[in-house]
Amino acid sequence: MSPLLWGLDKVFSCGMLVLLSEGFPNERVFMNDMMMFTVFAGGVVAGLLAFALFHIYRGVHDSLTNARIGGVYNFEYVQPVTGEPERFMAKVLEVHRFSDDWIARLNRTSRYRRNDDNFQRSRHLVTAQTPDGKIRNFYAERTRNVRRPLLGGVAFKSGLASLLF
Repeated sequence: MSPLLWGLDKVFSCGMLVLLSEGFPNERVFMNDMMMFTVFAGGVVAGLLAFALFHIYRGVHDSLTNARIGGVYNFEYVQPVTGEPERFMAKVLEVHRFSDDWIARLNRTSRYRRNDDNFQRSRHLVTAQTPDGKIRNFYAERTRNVRRPLLGGVAFKSGLASLLF
């Protein structure tokens, strides 16, 4: 079949801005065609940017109790003393799961908030690295709005995460 029957009689050459056709090899691009191409290209770029930002900030709902080593998570961490949430994006380095015996031992031997009746130790402790390079520990039970960004690893490796958070 001929390309003319499909309506593909013109091929766009980016370098010369010339439409090639079977009968007219040097037909010029009209301004309307250029505007349509520019609007279409701008829409594609805006769509890709929106897709990337959505998957960096939103991602898939998850939980730090099920965190995987090497995974990047975006979450709000509630500080135990002030109760103020703070948003973090962090790469998981280690995951600790404590047993009842271990928590009882820590409560007996540790001096951290020993006389605070409201303090309870959590079972899941996650060691993670923030985009600025700091290593921090987060108790999984104190997190909320946890998401696993699909493009978080790319943003973290490229350094884009340090600019965003």
